[in-house]
Amino acid sequence: MHQSQAPQPTAGLPPQHHRPRTALATLTGLVLALAAAAPAAAGTDAAAPPPSTVVGTYEIRQVDPLVDPADRPAPGARAATPHAAHAAALPEDATQEFVRLADGDRVRVEADPALLDDVVPGQRVAVTGTVTAAPPDATEDSPTIDATAVRELTAAAAPLMSEEDTVAVVLLRLGDAGPAPMSVDEVRDLVFTGPGSVASFFRESSWGQLELRGRDRTDGDVYDYLTVPADTPCAAEEQAGFAAAQAAGLDLTGYDRVAFLLDSADRACWFGGWAYIGGQVSVNLITGPDATRAVLQHELGHNLGLGHASALECTTPAGLASAIEEDGGSCWVEEYGDPYDTMGNAFNQMEFSAHHKAWLGWIPAANVTTVTASGTYTLAPSEVQTDQPQLLRIPLASGLSYDVDVRRPHGLWDAKVADYPALMDGVTIRRGDSWGASLLDTTPGGEVDDAPLRTGQTFTDRASGVRIRTEQSGPEGAVVHVELGARTQTPHLIGTHNAWTSAPMTEVPGAPGTWTAQAQFGEEPDRRFRILVLPDGGVYGDAEPDGVADAGGADIQVPGAGTYTVTFDLASLRYTVVRDGGGGGGGFVSTYPAMTLRGISTGWAAVPMELVADHTWRVTTAFGAHPVEDFLFDVDGTGATVFGDAGNDGVAEPGAPNALMTQGPALYQVTFRDDTLAYGVVREW
Repeated sequence: MHQSQAPQPTAGLPPQHHRPRTALATLTGLVLALAAAAPAAAGTDAAAPPPSTVVGTYEIRQVDPLVDPADRPAPGARAATPHAAHAAALPEDATQEFVRLADGDRVRVEADPALLDDVVPGQRVAVTGTVTAAPPDATEDSPTIDATAVRELTAAAAPLMSEEDTVAVVLLRLGDAGPAPMSVDEVRDLVFTGPGSVASFFRESSWGQLELRGRDRTDGDVYDYLTVPADTPCAAEEQAGFAAAQAAGLDLTGYDRVAFLLDSADRACWFGGWAYIGGQVSVNLITGPDATRAVLQHELGHNLGLGHASALECTTPAGLASAIEEDGGSCWVEEYGDPYDTMGNAFNQMEFSAHHKAWLGWIPAANVTTVTASGTYTLAPSEVQTDQPQLLRIPLASGLSYDVDVRRPHGLWDAKVADYPALMDGVTIRRGDSWGASLLDTTPGGEVDDAPLRTGQTFTDRASGVRIRTEQSGPEGAVVHVELGARTQTPHLIGTHNAWTSAPMTEVPGAPGTWTAQAQFGEEPDRRFRILVLPDGGVYGDAEPDGVADAGGADIQVPGAGTYTVTFDLASLRYTVVRDGGGGGGGFVSTYPAMTLRGISTGWAAVPMELVADHTWRVTTAFGAHPVEDFLFDVDGTGATVFGDAGNDGVAEPGAPNALMTQGPALYQVTFRDDTLAYGVVREW
């Protein structure tokens, strides 16, 4: 279910549940008396129908793509071309609004998104507009109201959670479709009784606060295959299923949830399932046990009232990846981009995030700490039942908030947390509201497997003045420092090159928080410097050295005389030291006009390499801040032409996975030949 939403011109907001719609088959017929037009005057064209008002319960039907096992992200893998082109956007009708009337019939709502932005599924609303019926040859058999006004009749309510939900699983076959893909007993094991069942997923995620059970059987109600017409239109499975159930004498009215499982995914419908958010019904295509379970868990999450778990992707004005929006840059939402929540990449089948668990009431309000002052806060893992804080909520002036949580391996479903080194070593940050939230990638520039904020790293939102730093991380949770109203600070370079006088660094255009300065070091045997951050930021050296500055750390040395460019990231404290002269100087021949190095050690920023001989590029940089690091060679820093090393044999290949670096923390000289693609990494000190 991993699809992308195309880049949007407006930046940084969490995914919205409203967007333009197109016609799609809906669910019931509706008497159109409320849409009757006034009689036309004699001798004139028919008058436009007068405005009508429909009153009922607001519903959202969320339609989701097919789940493929290949959608599961490979832990630790990073794309060789960070920020590659996004996949095709979801169809416009992936999210659909309805008003459900008292008799159960529905009216499709077409409206400007602004009219519905504050409306939540389950609210009673009065919608005014023009009602039209579907044309006779359309698959849609419900009317549509083109809304001009929406009035909320009841307040939005928190999800009504019970200790158990009765679920009817109804198997459907499209005509004479051949052998059944799964037997009733296999489906019962998959949904209710098996150790890896859907019921066990919700039981574990909720610490037993939600139990899925049958109404009539203690081991779960699964109704054997009912035949529906082979030409049932896409998204018309609900009315076909209920009609077949009624014809068979089945009473489904008393169930909290009705999950239809359809035996075929091969009928030109793009989706793998759909559900009413906060509603009773879901439709799921049977595509094998793992995928079917993943879809069921996801769609039942919608029935509980959850939206999607997305990811926020941003770029700077220069086109470089960024963790957060900035002036002149752009942001967009990866609709299913959060791999750590089953409402995102469903096939990963991980527990809900703390954001969703708190919204469902599984994490009690007492375990949600709202940050109102700068300070240091402790978090317990969101997988365990505890009386300790499990969610850190930092309100923003926009009405959104940053939600911070920590995950640790637990049980069956979150055992795979151990597959993600960054998740094991840090906290995740999401930004959103009660409706939904987007995961932030605090190490932007590649896939989101490294999105968590790892120990020692800092995330800074300069616009809101929020700074978050992971101080400690361990099996019992994490310690996080939050600074509110963070002031703009300026790094200064001090060292032997300027007799330890303070010289301010310059902020890199289009890269807020990244600062640079040149320093000319002579032939003196002791060439070293530090970074002074003003006001009140302290003095930074490097205790390891590992390319990450430490408050009060040892002086940073340079290997020889010359002019160096020092780059410093104020949020992550990463720095680079590059001898100047790269980019084709000295009359040397090269295949490419420039070459840069990018990797974990550089924060995925492009560091220029120096052309030191024919086809030979070189840079000196620090490695070792992480147990395993990777890097790639990038011609111009844009990701258009990159070289990785699939076999880690010292010879790069175009577009290959990143080269791995496993040596200890130190300063290394990296050399790359752009004719043979051979490269070397040699420790300097």
